[in-house]
Amino acid sequence: MKKISILLATAAILAACGTKEAGYTITGNVAGDNPALASGKAVLQSRDGNLVDTVEIVNGKFVFKGHVDAPVRYVSVSIPGVEGSSMVYFLENAKYNLDCSLEDFSANKALVKGGIANAVEVGVREAERAKREELGIDALYAEYRKPETTPERKDEIRSVINEYNEYCNSVSKKAVEDNPHSIYALYQIPYECYDWSVDSIKSVIKEYNEDKAFANDPVLKELNGQVATLEATEVGNPAPDFAFDDPDGKPIKLSDIYKQNKVTMIDFWASWCGPCRAANPTITKVYSQYKDKGFGIFGVSFDTSKENWIKAIAADGLVWPNVSDLKGWESAASSLYCIRYIPQNVFVDADGTIIGKRIEPDKIEAFVAEKLAK
Repeated sequence: MKKISILLATAAILAACGTKEAGYTITGNVAGDNPALASGKAVLQSRDGNLVDTVEIVNGKFVFKGHVDAPVRYVSVSIPGVEGSSMVYFLENAKYNLDCSLEDFSANKALVKGGIANAVEVGVREAERAKREELGIDALYAEYRKPETTPERKDEIRSVINEYNEYCNSVSKKAVEDNPHSIYALYQIPYECYDWSVDSIKSVIKEYNEDKAFANDPVLKELNGQVATLEATEVGNPAPDFAFDDPDGKPIKLSDIYKQNKVTMIDFWASWCGPCRAANPTITKVYSQYKDKGFGIFGVSFDTSKENWIKAIAADGLVWPNVSDLKGWESAASSLYCIRYIPQNVFVDADGTIIGKRIEPDKIEAFVAEKLAK
């Protein structure tokens, strides 16, 4: 634990000492014997492909210079003709250095150091890597997959892996605590807030919205959009209408379904979602018990495979209307209702007014019975 605290403290100090720059500079020096290092090219590219730059390499040395309007997440440095790459986790207008051997570069072990948020991320990654090596996680994963591994041994391996995952979560949490109101902390919010209330998200991003330094940040814009969608789909508001095709290719509108029932559950699920499939027996039982009393279900799948979707409907006995645009997490329904995890549900009355949401499977029957009794 002492080793991790030191790493994170170092990252925090680097973040605190960061100064504003007019643009970014990445100075590289890769030592080794390869023709591409003598007189080749180095390529800087963001994951989304919006940022691309190529510079000359002379005796293993190269320099990238440029400017970004807002931090760019995950930017790689690669050398055509050389395996591997190095990552800038956060590219800001700051100074960075990549000083490594060809061996480390090819093995993806070379780190681009510098910047503000990047320094914090590097500290987190190094702490996680050290713990991974200490516990032998890679070897444990390989052992777990072997046919001869006994159930008892698998339980032991799962326990160690859970220890590692909990450790990684604690490291990330500490990094946020040590670097509040930072780009790093802001970029962790989307990974944490999938089941937060709208008020909780608004409270956490309030400081960022009041700081002009974050005015153009894409993650903050996304979070504000998420807040707007969540507010529009709060209990008491009209449910956004939409229409997708059923398994036969027939379009069905949500409004066509809820007008037929006193209470309708919009059930967001997918064939590949284990928790969704585990909840289906409970949902089918509630539907069977209350369908003649004014309860209906509108299944909305986040599948991409029509075949798997149809098989799951048949296997689980989902006899209510089911639709999908077969776009997975890119489904239009995900944007309309800000669905970041499944299973998830929204309940509406006969007028299409939202009367409940995010009701846990074991509480659905009580909720439906209460609403139908009114």
